[in-house]
Amino acid sequence: MKLNTFSAALALAALTALTPAHAALTNDPGAIAGPTQSVDFEAFDGLLTTGPVLVAPTLLFTGSPGSELGAFIADLGDNGLWGAGNKFAATDLVGELRFTFSEGLLSQGFGALVNHLALPSEAFSVVITAFGASNELLESHTVSVSTGADSLNAGLFLGIVRSVADIQSVSFNGTGVVVDDLMFTTAVPEPGTYALLLAGLAAVGFVARRRRSDSQQPGRQP
Repeated sequence: MKLNTFSAALALAALTALTPAHAALTNDPGAIAGPTQSVDFEAFDGLLTTGPVLVAPTLLFTGSPGSELGAFIADLGDNGLWGAGNKFAATDLVGELRFTFSEGLLSQGFGALVNHLALPSEAFSVVITAFGASNELLESHTVSVSTGADSLNAGLFLGIVRSVADIQSVSFNGTGVVVDDLMFTTAVPEPGTYALLLAGLAAVGFVARRRRSDSQQPGRQP
């Protein structure tokens, strides 16, 4: 690809990344656009931690005190049980699980299989929230999950999909929250990185043109 064509393609990508984004809550894992990556927490073994812990090559976990990676069992009351050979991430009785992309990287979509504690006398829910590059709130949704007292490893897929890649981190908050099978669009450099790259390409193009012009002047060697 010629330099000017490559520069135009990068400029289009940068302008697209700067376009205002609109978020949407989805219950369909297929709505997370590819290429995608996933995390199933099977590599962890009951690790009690607040993080940061790398759970994927570009994804860091942080959580409230009592958070667990690779949890084995969780009693969710009227929402059944999680465990029985399936590992997952879990909060303490009340808490937050947050997943943050490496600095300078942003994703377009993020979701997971989610459930929470449910009791007959209490109305509990889980809050999924997406944050931007400056930790600003992008979108937040409160959802109550109901899977039945006899269910095992059941839950509801909760995901946020944006029109452009602007998600820096996603958190799950609530009472007795459990999360598994993270799925996310592979993160890409944020718009500022594209701008720097475009500036560098412009400088390279200027130098190349200057050299061609100088070499074409009479008396100059190519």
